[in-house]
Amino acid sequence: MYESQVSFTLDTICPWTYLAKKRLEEALAQVRATSPPVTFTLHFEPFQLFPDFPDTADKQEWYLHEKHFDNEAAQQAYQSHMTSLLEPHGVKLNFAGKMGNTLHAHRVIQQIQRDRGADAASRLVEGLYRRYFEQAKHPSGDETLVEACVEAGVGEDEARKLVEDKEMGLREVSARLREVTMDADAVPVVAVEGKRRDITLTGAKEVKDYIKALETVVKESG
Repeated sequence: MYESQVSFTLDTICPWTYLAKKRLEEALAQVRATSPPVTFTLHFEPFQLFPDFPDTADKQEWYLHEKHFDNEAAQQAYQSHMTSLLEPHGVKLNFAGKMGNTLHAHRVIQQIQRDRGADAASRLVEGLYRRYFEQAKHPSGDETLVEACVEAGVGEDEARKLVEDKEMGLREVSARLREVTMDADAVPVVAVEGKRRDITLTGAKEVKDYIKALETVVKESG
């Protein structure tokens, strides 16, 4: 059995990475259902779209001024487009609330991934996406992170200790962020490790594109 790592580079405030995660997980489920001679393990890599972003800002105002240059029609078109892409995956986007620097979200993700493995990390990332994009919660707020950790299977006391100790894992995630940004300047990026070659897909691809990459690795693993 060949073991393939599927590296997923993301930022937890990027809707395109939320879309990519939904599509990639659907692709993984379909390929795994065929009982292939390959074990695919999802591994998350940190990336900050805005590393100098303040601790908090109004999401609607920031997007209007910084991304859509005070063009309300452009903002509405963007929101409608993203809504249409994510609705088929059961996601109801909420564009209200606060946004902020995602450093500590990445710190917590990497610690949980290291200590509890891929499944817990995936549940954590999903919980963070849902709280930010659907419930309009702060992406790196202490309560947001604690809630998502508990949902991922971490005890509340352990979760709170991890979230509130801002130095725990900070050096490691900061170093990894620097390494990742040497190879990536945007997200999402999905890299499927193969026996003969790695396959990298940049941007939120269709489910069929992720399936094709996974099946190529399966084909070439023999």
